[in-house]
Amino acid sequence: MPQCREISGKASEPVTSLRYSSEMNVSAMDLFEFHANVANLPVITPPFPPFQLLSEARNASEGDEQRFRLGWEKLGSTWTARLTRVEPGSLMEDTLVTGPFSRWRHQHRFTDTGPGRARLTDVISFRLLPTPVGEFVEYLTVRPLLLAMFRYRHGKTRRLLEHHSS
Repeated sequence: MPQCREISGKASEPVTSLRYSSEMNVSAMDLFEFHANVANLPVITPPFPPFQLLSEARNASEGDEQRFRLGWEKLGSTWTARLTRVEPGSLMEDTLVTGPFSRWRHQHRFTDTGPGRARLTDVISFRLLPTPVGEFVEYLTVRPLLLAMFRYRHGKTRRLLEHHSS
C-alpha cells in the first residue's frame, strides 16, 4: 500500500490524521477513474455546507490545481489543492495550496480485494491551528466533520458505481 509523504509546513509541527475506508463491488481502476474525473467531486460531496467547484471539471492529472468554494458567502472559504501524486489504479494525492488549513494532505488509495471488489481508503493529515488549542479544536470539530463527509462520499460513490455496473 502507498505510504504517506511528509506534507508542507514545519517538520516539527504535529498534524491530526484520520483514515476512512470501505469496500465496494467495483475494481480499484474503476474507483480511480471515478475520482480522477473532477466533475464527480460535487456529485459525491454532501450538500451541507454548500460546495462549488470553481476550476474546470475534467480528468485530473499530476500537477493540476483544483479550486473550489466550501461554505456560504461570508462563512465560507476558497481552497486551492494541487494534485501532487498520481499512481493510476492505486493512488491520488492532493495537498493544500491555499485554504483554511496551515497543512493538508489527502490521499485516495484504491486496492483490489478480489474479483470485482476494491477498497477505497481516504487518508487525511491536517493542521488547522498550529497550537495545542488548535489540536483540541480539530479533534472535537474538524475530525468528526471530515469523517462524516467521507462516510457520505463513500456511500454516494458506492451507490453510483455499483448501480452503474449492474
